[in-house]
Parts: sequence; C-alpha cells; structure tokens
Amino acid sequence: MELVEKKYVRRNIISLKETYPSEFGRFIHALRNLQLSDDWSRICGIHGNTFKPDDKGVKCPTDPAIVEKIGNTPDEPFYCAHSQTKFAVFHTVYIYQFELLLNKYNTSNGDNYITLPYLFLENNGTDYSFMNETNITILFDNQEITIENPLAPQNVYYFDTKGEKKTVQRNGSLTPKNLTEIQKLDVINKELNNVLYAERYPTFSSNTLFNNILKTLIEFNPLEIPHNNLHDYIGGPGGNMSDVPLSAYDPLFWMHHCNIDRFFYNWMFNNTNGFENNILPPQIPEETLNDVISPFSPDDVYSMNHTTYEFGYLNDKASYIKVKNMLDFSKYPYSYNKILIQPYNPSSISIELHGIPIPKESTHIEVYLYPNNVELTDENKLKYTAGSTTWHGINRYTKCCKRCNDSRTNLKIDIEDYIVDNNIQLDQLKTKYKWHIEGYGRLHQIQNEYVVYSENDIIKDGSISLLIQIKHLETDK
Repeated sequence: MELVEKKYVRRNIISLKETYPSEFGRFIHALRNLQLSDDWSRICGIHGNTFKPDDKGVKCPTDPAIVEKIGNTPDEPFYCAHSQTKFAVFHTVYIYQFELLLNKYNTSNGDNYITLPYLFLENNGTDYSFMNETNITILFDNQEITIENPLAPQNVYYFDTKGEKKTVQRNGSLTPKNLTEIQKLDVINKELNNVLYAERYPTFSSNTLFNNILKTLIEFNPLEIPHNNLHDYIGGPGGNMSDVPLSAYDPLFWMHHCNIDRFFYNWMFNNTNGFENNILPPQIPEETLNDVISPFSPDDVYSMNHTTYEFGYLNDKASYIKVKNMLDFSKYPYSYNKILIQPYNPSSISIELHGIPIPKESTHIEVYLYPNNVELTDENKLKYTAGSTTWHGINRYTKCCKRCNDSRTNLKIDIEDYIVDNNIQLDQLKTKYKWHIEGYGRLHQIQNEYVVYSENDIIKDGSISLLIQIKHLETDK
C-alpha cells in the first residue's frame, strides 16, 4: 500500500531549497516573521518555559489552580511529554500548531499554504552550511530578496531565567567531522529505521518504565531515543537543542521534530491499514488514549484556518484534546512521502544501562572502550569513544515533577560500528579491554542561571546502575 500524496507535502529541507525554491522562500520568510512576533516565545515556551518578563502566554505552571486547569496532576505540572507513552502524539500536535502559525505569518501573494520541512541528517556530504549563515537570499513572490536567516542561531533569541534576552547557541555539528561523529549519526539513522518494525505503539514511542525496571535485553531503542541523540548531536555542549526547556528556540528543533513525526506518520500508516477509519495503533493503552495533550484545545484542531489559537492556560478552555482524538492522520492537511524502510538491523553488540532514573537535567552519556595498556585521557577520549546516547531531563529551573523523580528507564547504546571498525575480537573484551562510562550534564542550573559543566555528576552521584551486555556476555563494572 502506497501513501497517497496530498496537496500539501512536508519535504526534506534540502529538497525544498534545491527543487522548490518558491516554497522554500515562503517558509523562510514566514519563519522570520514568526520569530519577530510575540508568538515565537509563546509557541517555543510550550516545550519548556518562555522565561519572558510579564508574558501572559504559555509558561510551565506551578500554581495548583493552573495545574488543575490544564488537566494535569499536581505531581505533573508541565506540558512536556517526554518519557511518556504519548511522546509521539504530543509532538505531532505541537509541530502542526507551529505550522499553522507559519501560515499566520505568511505574507506572500496567493493561496500558498506553507508546510514545515523536515531535517534528516545523512552522512552523504550534504552541505548544511546555509543554516548557519547570517543572511540568506530567497525567492519570494518571484523576486530574489536577502533577509536575516531565520535558521541561523545568531539571529534568534530566547529569555533566560532572569528574563534577559539571549542569543540561541548551537554548538554541535550538522555534518560529521570525524569517525566518531559519523558513527553517532549512522547509529541514529539506523535506530530510526528500526523503530518502523515495532509491533506495538508503546514499544515504538517511548521507553517509559514507571517504577518498573525491566531485567531483560531491549530489542531496539524506541523513537524517543534517536530523537534525544540528534537533539544532543545538533546542540552540543551548552547548546539550546541539548536542553529541554530551551531547545524549541533553535529553529532546527521544528524541522528535527518534523522528521521524527515523519517516522511516526509512516509507522501509523503501516499499522492502521493506511489510516483506515476506526483503526487505532496496536496495543495502545486505554490510559494513553484518554491522556490529555495540554495546552491544546479540542476546538477544530485539524483545521488549516486554526491560526488564532490562544496557546496555554489563558485560552480559558474547559478541556484539552486527548490522544485518541488526534490519531486520525487522514484529517491532517499534509502528508509525507513514504519512507523506503531498510532491512531490520538491531545492534548485536551493545551496552545496556538498566534502571536509570530520568535525570533532572539533560545528560549525555559516553562509553569508552580501550586496551588494558592504555590510559584514558582527555586527549584520547575521542579515539576510544565506542558509543553514546542522550537522556533528556526536565531541566526545570525551580523544581522537577514527581514523574521524573520516580521514573526509571533502560538505555541501549550501540557500539557495533566501533567494534567492527577497530577489529576488536569479542572473546578478548573481558581480558584485554577496559570500560569507562561518563555522564555529562547539559546546561546545568546554578543560582538561577544555566551554565555548562563537564563533571561526571550522573555517575558520581550513583544515578546510573550498570548492566553491560554484549551478545549476552556480561562484563564486570
């Protein structure tokens, strides 16, 4: 069964730029208009916090009355849907609302609906440098114009915890610069492919284990894990994309999530008989179906004209949409091209971290594997990086909700490429190699300011219990 292409197609940003210059120009122009409006902080703040002084739009509420109003519990006051089964659905709705705002700020002539493009980073030599250039020349209403580039972090702002205006930081790489980055990107894309083989929605969406530590091997990582890792790959140390409440202010956030949604869209198509009516994803829990997706109102949420929506708790709506109301993908005005799924390729050589508490701050985890006769140093860590993963913590500047304090999960770290590239014999791992695992916090909050640090706090504080498994071989740690 083939996807039926609708009138409006969400395309790869590179394809949009090179093949559809008019569409690309309208997108870039509208995005810049949105960034210069108050709606920018409001829509981005849904993912974390606006931090904007005197802003009466969306803020992560802690007031009990507000918490009750948005449909959450006092222990779960925040809008974000990370580490929850509804992870995939929440972000589908979220980026659609962003797409509608793009159209609200579209000033081009004619009936030109703007679709959000997706960012799919590939290790194929693609030039992404235009995303960092201060100015960009576009085709807009059949004329070439040069404007401030809305994709460049130096042109985009957010407000810190003190309400001070700051420039977005992007410290990661879009194009791999070395073997380690190539391996990281290849693993991310392999894991994205593998999730399309998931047979159950909970397995596909998020590796959530509320107070329930699994004791068995994870077959493959769910969608949320490669999503996390690409956040960190793009953001890098200290970058907005590496930090949950600030990540949406990097414009690449929206295109990255569009790509994540593309995989969800294709998985839904394959598992609901081509979006046939009344077909729900397999084995989706009833509690998930009835879970609310705040702060979005149920009124005409599929409508393309829905561009004046009052985001957040000031919309004075009595209720918010539920997951089950947003699973009819045939009603959305856009489509994606069908993903040519590759053969199922789960890693046969991996490290598993079992029972990890979801951190209060985003954490990047590096795994080092090196010979017994080698001393691991800051200078050679890159050479001996066997694999990595990222866990997005809540990073709230005041408190962490009870859900994230109590929840635990498993992480699977692919080290197969490293083993193969370095011709390491598995039967020698226990006798000739040593392991070292480090966790690095991202944008740690100290005295109401976000600062970068590189201490191994996650490990040092005993937050990670290790169960290392390589083809069912355990190593002592």
